[in-house]
Amino acid sequence: MPHAEAVHTLQPAAGATAALIKFNSGLRYQDLPDEVRHYARRHLLDTVGVMIAGAGGEIATSAETVLASVRPAGKIPVPGRKRRADLLDAAFLGGTAAHGIELDDGYRAGSAHCGCVVIPAALSVGYQKNASGAALIEAIVAGYETNICLARACAPDLRHRGFHPTSAVGPFGAAMAVAKLHGLNDTQIANALGIAASSSAGLFAFVNGGGDIKRLHAGHASREGVQAALLAEQGVEGPPGVIESRDGFMQAFAFGRVDKARPITLPPQVEFGITDCYIKPYACCRHIQPAVEAMFGLLNDENIKTEDIKKVDVETYKIAAEHAHVPWDNFANAQLSFPYLMGLAARYRGVKFEHFDEKTRSDPAFAEFARKLTITAPAEIDQLYPRLRPARVTVTTSKGTHVRQADEAWGSRLVPLDDKGLIDKFKGLVEPVFGAARTSELAERLWTVEQLGAVAPLVEDLAKPA
Repeated sequence: MPHAEAVHTLQPAAGATAALIKFNSGLRYQDLPDEVRHYARRHLLDTVGVMIAGAGGEIATSAETVLASVRPAGKIPVPGRKRRADLLDAAFLGGTAAHGIELDDGYRAGSAHCGCVVIPAALSVGYQKNASGAALIEAIVAGYETNICLARACAPDLRHRGFHPTSAVGPFGAAMAVAKLHGLNDTQIANALGIAASSSAGLFAFVNGGGDIKRLHAGHASREGVQAALLAEQGVEGPPGVIESRDGFMQAFAFGRVDKARPITLPPQVEFGITDCYIKPYACCRHIQPAVEAMFGLLNDENIKTEDIKKVDVETYKIAAEHAHVPWDNFANAQLSFPYLMGLAARYRGVKFEHFDEKTRSDPAFAEFARKLTITAPAEIDQLYPRLRPARVTVTTSKGTHVRQADEAWGSRLVPLDDKGLIDKFKGLVEPVFGAARTSELAERLWTVEQLGAVAPLVEDLAKPA
């Protein structure tokens, strides 16, 4: 069959790009349901907290060092940082920090992180435009829903083909957030999508080691989305219908079958996806969290001591099981390593940020535990993903066998982290940087952001004094 004819048979449902343009053009803050506004505030607060804490991380610091060596400082404040940046660098540094400590939010059904890409772009441009708090929330919702609908339509093919969903769909969401703040028209939005599509990238090869690159993916996506919108505003054209067109985004990233079209679904056809995004309580890969929670919950409830464990069998879905061989030789890898995280669960009955330091990682007890661990992906469990994130953990001791299954992790809408827990998380991340009093004040201002006539003073105060 000729190539062009074969490609044509793979095209998804027509009109996907037009649907995105129509949705984003028509999105208005005053029309958003109260629940959607509430969730947008939650994810703003959460992402900012992670950005501030992540700004001191090794990869985010290295990224700033590189930028400082090649160009002067700019005028845009970056949460958690002292040095100001230009608009594109501010989005890049903010995204890298937000994705740098494995505590950022995400969308389960599309396996994509949204806040680490959308919110750095929205904050940077919102500061430059001196946008209102309501406009910022509107832009955040536009960005989230764009990323969510694309990630959902592509799952799980995109990940199975070796791409990182966060950085593949991320430029679109960042571009749409900026498009809202700049008031782009339909033609400009179409061009922004077309330009953003060629910035989609990011390989999941970090599961083989070299996890540092994962942190940069969000920064790249946020920056490229900002740039796409700004270029479109200047009249630069992107390919039309880029989501569904021949040689477009869906063909390149998502096709695993020829027998099913992949429609793009947006509100009101479906509920707002931002209300179904999870918030992480633990600084580790979300795919592994259900198994970790099942492990320490089972040990606590059955009063099993770590030294009594003879064998641990984990049955989970394929994408999670692929983390079975990730080493824990450095900070980034350890947060993605199934053996190490299960070892932490067995030893500490939890996962804390300080557990990823070099002293803890180098303890030979973790290698000894890993030899007791098997991780498989039986069909009966794998078929539940992405609707759920299942993990069945079986612990064998000299006294018997104990089994627990977790179908979802804490922080999801099914097992929510409430507003108080979210604020406590924010304070725990930000107080070491800004102190208790300033942290409480920032939390209150972020929680009431829609009352602000201009967000620039708030963004200024999220950065360290120059």
